[in-house]
Amino acid sequence: MNKAFIISFLLLVCAFGAAAPAVGKNTPLEIKFAREALGKVPTVEVLVNGKKRLFYFDSGGGVSAISPALAKEIGCEPFGEMTAYNAGGMKFSAKRCEDVEMNLDGFAIKRDVAVFDPMQFFPKATVPIDGSIALDAFDAQIVTMDFKGDRLWIESEKSFKRRIKDMKPLLSRLSREGGGATLDVFIGAQTPRGRIWLLLDTGNTNKLLFRPSAQEQLGINFNGANGAKLIKPVKFEMIGLGAIEAEAREREMIYDGMLSYDIIERIFWTIDFRSGKTWAKMNQ
Repeated sequence: MNKAFIISFLLLVCAFGAAAPAVGKNTPLEIKFAREALGKVPTVEVLVNGKKRLFYFDSGGGVSAISPALAKEIGCEPFGEMTAYNAGGMKFSAKRCEDVEMNLDGFAIKRDVAVFDPMQFFPKATVPIDGSIALDAFDAQIVTMDFKGDRLWIESEKSFKRRIKDMKPLLSRLSREGGGATLDVFIGAQTPRGRIWLLLDTGNTNKLLFRPSAQEQLGINFNGANGAKLIKPVKFEMIGLGAIEAEAREREMIYDGMLSYDIIERIFWTIDFRSGKTWAKMNQ
């Protein structure tokens, strides 16, 4: 099990709260990502308890989180037991803090968050990582993500209409675990034997992943000599956008598959978390 999977697994736990964005009537609010600390994994500055903190961003994390040290600093003694299942079907639990107030470049939110130490996943990080931001932070908002440009926008109604004029609607659906509190996005892909659903997961910095049943639907396999499993290019049809090709491998999991960071970076994404609809175009 690689580091990216463990991160996503531990984050699939409960979170509650409401967002209160400072979005203009005609313009979106821009949130900037950085790469200096973790390389391929995006980070974002988050204001917590009056101080700037560094969080990493994980679109497949399910729920946002803070470190035990930060929980102590803001006066929260973590409590409860939040339970979910990771992509491999393993059960994970974590404690939580309630009503944690955070601000991302002017986007103010108050949420219940998971509590765990993110530094265990980033031992080579040059600076402390104080927590994580997942898609639950943007519940009920319209979000555009550009990972080549290291930006995320909270759209206004007018900017949203302008944004999707040259984008294509995808087949997508939202996933909520932990009693409906987590938030993930799955993208539909067409195969000769029905649709498959792929998790939109920036935390998967490995390859495009397919479980055996999805391989059967696609008419592919990763079998090599003497029972070895191969990594090889696979082309699939993302419904609404067209053919996508990337290096892929097999993964036993409870999902049909996971998009890789390399694929996600190639695409410009707009997601309306009110309706669950997603639009996309290739990122030039």
